[in-house]
Amino acid sequence: MNKILLFILIIILNLTSTIFGSEFLKTQGQIIVNENNDKVILKGFGLGGWLVLEGYMWNCNIEHASTTRMENSILDLVGEEKKNQFFNIYRENYITEKEISFLSEQGFNALRIPLHYRDFSPNLGQFISNGFDILEPIIELCKKYGVYIILDMHAAPGGQNTSDFSDSDGEEAKLFTDINNQRWLASTWRYIAEYYSEETIIGAYDLLNEPVIPWGYSAELLRNIYERTIDSIRTVDPNHIVIIEGNWYGNDHTGLLPPFDDEMVYSFHHYIGGSTDTTTMYRQYKTDISLDYNVPLWVGEFGENSNYWGHNIKSFFERNNIGWSWWNFKSVERISSLFSYDITDEYQILIDYWQQGGIKPDTNTAFNGLISMANSIQFDSCRINLGLSMALIDTSYYYNHVPFSNFSPPGLLPAVNYDIGNHEITYFDNQVEDPNKFQEESTAWNDGWSFRNDGVDIQKDETNSREEYYVCCIENEEWMRYTMNSNKTGIFKMMAEISSFNSGSKLSVQIDSTLALGPINIPNTNGWTNWRIVELGDITISGKTEIKILANIGGFNLKNIFFEEVDLSSIPMELK
Repeated sequence: MNKILLFILIIILNLTSTIFGSEFLKTQGQIIVNENNDKVILKGFGLGGWLVLEGYMWNCNIEHASTTRMENSILDLVGEEKKNQFFNIYRENYITEKEISFLSEQGFNALRIPLHYRDFSPNLGQFISNGFDILEPIIELCKKYGVYIILDMHAAPGGQNTSDFSDSDGEEAKLFTDINNQRWLASTWRYIAEYYSEETIIGAYDLLNEPVIPWGYSAELLRNIYERTIDSIRTVDPNHIVIIEGNWYGNDHTGLLPPFDDEMVYSFHHYIGGSTDTTTMYRQYKTDISLDYNVPLWVGEFGENSNYWGHNIKSFFERNNIGWSWWNFKSVERISSLFSYDITDEYQILIDYWQQGGIKPDTNTAFNGLISMANSIQFDSCRINLGLSMALIDTSYYYNHVPFSNFSPPGLLPAVNYDIGNHEITYFDNQVEDPNKFQEESTAWNDGWSFRNDGVDIQKDETNSREEYYVCCIENEEWMRYTMNSNKTGIFKMMAEISSFNSGSKLSVQIDSTLALGPINIPNTNGWTNWRIVELGDITISGKTEIKILANIGGFNLKNIFFEEVDLSSIPMELK
């Protein structure tokens, strides 16, 4: 009987796996629905730097670091064969089953994949299968784990803006100035749509990333391009949702209303403004587009900001039935990406050459640098931004916190290992987001731009060969919370590794919200990296314990916290 039940269960599981995504996503008024008419809010990440390159994600600092220029620079260093070998490894390592499994386990359900037209049509009227071959493994994995794919034309023929990420020449958005490029775009999308016309794990086609109409051309031109492209798609694929973005990097939908397809979603991108500054966004998109024309909205890109900012903004989106895609998925040593990877010593040679010029690395040196970078982007080598994941997907992020590490005293607790959670829950900092992104007033929420994506300022310690970080630039009233578990009740001597260039700084220690130690005077160590161990006092830790370190008066850095078990037998006992 047990074997029969097991057999039935296996059949049910297999059917469930097959059924997921067996029908197309559809629009229904202001929402997107699945085959059961259940509302679907697409939540995920954009795979920036995978098929369409951007220099800042590699920290390469090549002038106008477009896909073509970056590839040509690599070609110049290692030649065609090794260039192709590098990109094969890089693309295979960038996203694998481990990443997609992780996304699914966390609760994300979408990946926006930026495409380059030339992987499907290198010349007008010529079509190749390279793009399909690259996407096929990811499509199969997304089917397995229930993650929808949004195909995004990130680099269109001629370039839809003059920015490096469209792989333009940096001078002219030739998609708009050359009718042949417009025909090329339409025919490329027709080719893609015909191939994927029955592929239901693909949730939508994002037709054109961040178009910018050149001066002297009207908004009508962008609509004409969209109409021609959609007409081409509909000759082979009547089913998939089409997503259209507005002019001026996705945000000006003048001339694109009312909708001109039955399965249309309007998209905008959001990077600028504070996390509570949503009134204008609501009026411009929710009211003027979604409510007025009864169509769904989707945010193809938002991000490059703190966890706190991301949580507040995505909460606004979801309250208004707007799906979203965080930018970016994986970058080199970037705290605002979901995955970040370290710059290897071998790759640093190439960075130095690209930034400073000088003697060109020989072929072997350059190739070794590239391969070391390609290997460092593997899942197991990356640092996962668990704080960002929690901020974007965990509904308890607003009030809950979880330990960053499973620390149990005695021992050393790095100060940067404060709990994962929201501002004023796991930490307090005087700046927690950048409301002026891409403007002159832009300022970092993490002054050290290292390790974590919160308001806590974290600096990498460059004074030794070990990878160590410390909390820097601590200001008045800022604090961090640490949750630890002790297997037994004990008294511990608590110490802190501190540096300061000020006199008069003070800190306090709270245990389970009750003042335990302090305020304690912090010595002037005569240097921000001149570290000194300061004894804070004895505390009792029992079971699960929350410790808060508060800067009564700031002006110091904090590297490590030490807990040394006190031998109770050495403490004089008063007999009564």
